[in-house]
Amino acid sequence: MNKSLITIVLFASFIAACQQTEKSIPAPVAAPAPAPPATPKAKFPVNCFEQHMPDGSVLSFQYTEYYDQIVGILDYTFAEKDGAHGTLKGTKEGDIITALWSYTVEGSEQQEEVVFKITGDKAAKGNGELTETKSGVLKLKDPAKVDWTAEVFTRVNCD
Repeated sequence: MNKSLITIVLFASFIAACQQTEKSIPAPVAAPAPAPPATPKAKFPVNCFEQHMPDGSVLSFQYTEYYDQIVGILDYTFAEKDGAHGTLKGTKEGDIITALWSYTVEGSEQQEEVVFKITGDKAAKGNGELTETKSGVLKLKDPAKVDWTAEVFTRVNCD
């Protein structure tokens, strides 16, 4: 019986030694979720126009259609006298831009309502007799009598 008991004890020890103890297995690490595709930014192209005068003066006009608004810059850089430099904010209906130009000329801040007609690679600024409103803004006296030929800008690459 001794032999049987020893055999049983050895067999039980052998079985116990062969059984795997439960080990904690680390949970698989989830791969990071891929980043969502980049949302493309809305593009608001800048449209640039210039008029070069024989004396070296440069008139430049640029604008961007920002949703339903027009924002831009209108600069007059004269060769031998002070220029006028300022920003535009307005609207566009069809090929006509109407904007308020806030500018500095000879150290003085002024505002003028300006109109432009955009046709292909040309931008013509409407000129005519101006009148001053009670708030000090210069406006065309008669928008129906605008001269579109005096200031014609040609499209250029924006720097």
